[in-house]
Amino acid sequence: MAEAQGLARRIADGPTWANMMTKTMLAQEWSMSIEQAIEAEAQAQAICMQGQDFHRAYEAFVAKEKPMFEGD
Repeated sequence: MAEAQGLARRIADGPTWANMMTKTMLAQEWSMSIEQAIEAEAQAQAICMQGQDFHRAYEAFVAKEKPMFEGD
């Protein structure tokens, strides 16, 4: 139970926008060809990289710090 709660907390503290996008893509890609799925993933990544959470994560990575996500 403690392990499950720890994982749930880690997901909840993570990048909510990117988690939503991942869940959406997983649901949609079942009905796509591999080529369509690769293209859809590329577009989803490009969208996620425009958000402030991506920039905060990048800066934290460079500084070797833990990122603080705000959902934008």
